[in-house]
Amino acid sequence: MKRFFTTLALLFLAAGLDAAQPRKEITKTGWNFGVLPTLNYNNDLGFQFGGLGQAYYYGDGSIYPNYLHKVQVLASVYSRGAKQFTLDYDSKYLFPGKRVTAHAEYMDNPLNGFYGFNGAVAPYYDAFNLRKNADRTDGIAFYADYERKFNVTLDLQGRLADNLNWLAGAEYSWQDYTDVSLPVYSASPTLFRQYVDSGLIPAEDTRGRRLVLKGGAVYDSRDFEPDPARGLYLNAAVSAGATFSAGATKPSLLFSADFRQYVSVVPDRVRVAYQLAYKGLLAGSLPFYALPAFAMRGSYGRRIVGNGVAWASADLRLYLARFQAARQNFEVGLVGFADAGAAVQPYRLAEQALQGGWTVEKTLDGVASGPFASVYDPAVATRERLHSSVGGGFFFSMNRNFITAVEFGHPLNPQDGTFGVYMNLGFSF
Repeated sequence: MKRFFTTLALLFLAAGLDAAQPRKEITKTGWNFGVLPTLNYNNDLGFQFGGLGQAYYYGDGSIYPNYLHKVQVLASVYSRGAKQFTLDYDSKYLFPGKRVTAHAEYMDNPLNGFYGFNGAVAPYYDAFNLRKNADRTDGIAFYADYERKFNVTLDLQGRLADNLNWLAGAEYSWQDYTDVSLPVYSASPTLFRQYVDSGLIPAEDTRGRRLVLKGGAVYDSRDFEPDPARGLYLNAAVSAGATFSAGATKPSLLFSADFRQYVSVVPDRVRVAYQLAYKGLLAGSLPFYALPAFAMRGSYGRRIVGNGVAWASADLRLYLARFQAARQNFEVGLVGFADAGAAVQPYRLAEQALQGGWTVEKTLDGVASGPFASVYDPAVATRERLHSSVGGGFFFSMNRNFITAVEFGHPLNPQDGTFGVYMNLGFSF
């Protein structure tokens, strides 16, 4: 790890000393299609195998590298058993003066990560996050449940002033959460089952439908949205939602704010980007699966969960080389990052603190582990603390729109995990 970060720092320094060269690109026109096999890795889901199709329409090329329409389809399976299907559409030109963004997704995940509520208040034990070995003689899925979900979102934006848009959107979702059903784990205890049995997760909240309407404003002065060199982005919205489950309706009102700034340190070579964000409950109540969460790079996806979460991220992006091949524009570079966040509004904290009697133990390779207090352990934390991680990686782009980033993250506290690897479409922010 030390060698990796030292090498990364030296490359950033070398790029800063190098004079920027003028950008030379092929202007794209008409439709451009890309169909690629997906071979990615995610700390929560494992290796991803599938296919990704993207279509960009650039028209006569006068707005390149911006596009008129974008359509993306993804179908994949993961090595830990999940199946995912997504469809995305984005355009500023479908309707005059309006931006349309639509997303549909179905996920079937038999080993969905569940790490409890309120961040550090829920203790994490790495010994209980092991997968089965090849001979299926060892392992435990303590931090897992079985997730099935389907959701559709539609967002519209319209102009209010220069760089300032109004925002309106709607979302419909269906979720179903049950115990892990894979035969090799059928007898394993899980944190999810302890939460349900203790009432921390009401039984009626494990399955239901949710409808959300939102409104807000977006300020966006970025020079190029997928990969900005400069500019500001601010999104502030209020979301009114209702969950329909077991004949009961639970209303909620949330507020979210996302601020980002992008700075060009060395033109076309070195850029700095940072993000400050918050999402929290203003009124009402939420089912556990709809709680705001922060996915810190290097940690597990829903390790930091509460009625409200806040986080900050910073990237240092180095652009190493640009070239053309097969009439396409390509770019490669490196990124270093730091993330931090916390659950700033607790969710059912008093009830969680009463569950200290729940314990779990497991024998792995003949060695007994435990008993550990699994739902709440005052020896670990009596209140939330700041979670943080650092890391780096590399990225690859085609025509400045199709961006793939591979990032390696290391949490600074073992309670958040040890090491994570992620391959994503686009930058984190």
